[in-house]
Amino acid sequence: MKRVSVPAIVPPLFATSAFALAGVWILFEGAQSAPAPLREFLMRGFDLAIEPSAKAIVAGFFALALICLFIRERWVALFAGAFLSFLALMSISRAFRDGEVSGSMVFGFTLGIATVILAMRSAPPATSSRGRLGLSSAWRVLAVVLSLALGASLAARLDFHREDRFTPPAQVIDMQLEKSVGQPLNSTLIATYLPTVQAMLAAGGNTGWVVFFNPHCSACHSFFDEHFQGPQAEPIIAVEIPLADGEVAAVGDDLGQISCTSCEFVELPKGPLWLVAPPAALRVENGIVTCYSDKISGDCFSAK
Repeated sequence: MKRVSVPAIVPPLFATSAFALAGVWILFEGAQSAPAPLREFLMRGFDLAIEPSAKAIVAGFFALALICLFIRERWVALFAGAFLSFLALMSISRAFRDGEVSGSMVFGFTLGIATVILAMRSAPPATSSRGRLGLSSAWRVLAVVLSLALGASLAARLDFHREDRFTPPAQVIDMQLEKSVGQPLNSTLIATYLPTVQAMLAAGGNTGWVVFFNPHCSACHSFFDEHFQGPQAEPIIAVEIPLADGEVAAVGDDLGQISCTSCEFVELPKGPLWLVAPPAALRVENGIVTCYSDKISGDCFSAK
């Protein structure tokens, strides 16, 4: 049976379209839609906030799209497709753990696999009259540098799509929970905005847990089910993170109340945008914050 070859120009153009589409999708859906493993690596490794890290990913996607466009060679498309597939697969694996798999992740994986297949089935590139295939090494380097510059410039000029129904709150408050480790609880922002928490922990000898959650977060429900089900020997203060003024929960996000019979529930003041990534737990011992743990880093439960 005769093997059907794809024109050599198709895989690079397909890869260009795939990465350009991925970048535009992130801009349209918001910073949270950027691939979580890569976004969290940038946030932790380079101390970036969520939007700058997502913008860096968009810039990288645009740069890869331009590289595939300028260096129209099979090996470039093959690498681009493999990278997109691997990144999507990491996101899917992470999302399965958190119970938040989306169709866009599967679509990204499909685009990556399709790019690889097209590259593998593409016809050999035509040889120039001088016997050389494609661009020279110097032109390739120039194309990569130009692509990186243009990708960064495009990402910097474009902003994330924001729904008209969302009005930015008058106040944005970063609780900086990870920086509270080693500090007395009464010197942290928790004591500032939730002064009753200290008194609630006093019943357990100033030792217990302070856990931040969002009732619309499926990972939060799983977090409480895993760590705080049944009778508990120490106080557990479950702190709800309310929606900011002007923010509306998405349809279908109503997951019901957190199940924790041993918890005492409190809520942060309504109005501000609280920069806390739920679920997040603080371990307090004798009035001192000794450990911080969230779904990205830390493990305060190994000895629980």
